Amino acid sequence: MRFATIITMLIFSIQGFAQIEKSEYLLKSTTSSSGSTSELILDGNNVIVQQSIGQSSPIGVALTSKAEVLQGFIQPSILSKILSPNVPQILKASFFPNPFVNNLYLELDEIPSSNVIITAFDITGTVVYSESLPSNNRIKLEPIQLKTGYYFFKVECDGMQRIEKILKTH
Repeated sequence: MRFATIITMLIFSIQGFAQIEKSEYLLKSTTSSSGSTSELILDGNNVIVQQSIGQSSPIGVALTSKAEVLQGFIQPSILSKILSPNVPQILKASFFPNPFVNNLYLELDEIPSSNVIITAFDITGTVVYSESLPSNNRIKLEPIQLKTGYYFFKVECDGMQRIEKILKTH
């Protein structure tokens, strides 16, 4: 019965993935009104299968000491590689335009009291761009070495961080 449930979910899902982890790190949840999550034990391992159809939601993440909650699109664990541990994700900032061609701007709601560290990661979590800039509430970036594709841009300052998924076009 459990095997049939897994196969059925995978056949009818648009996007799905299986993840094997220790049960203490897993959170059972429904991903959207047209999706679901199943937690099963196979060969002594906890397996989570998530699927969702027609997701439309902003991307976000919330972390606590016991749980990681991913909002919106089903996301791989790439964010756990990118996020700085014990640094809250409460920085009020935005990158624009998205998508961008050559110039990307960062706007912070307040002028930070420390340098602004900006790091771009490719979809595998590899650092492809990094820069530490003097404090300012509007910063122009020129990551011309980046090829067309999606990147996770992280900004850190004043003990806070924010991550946004940005598309580079040509």
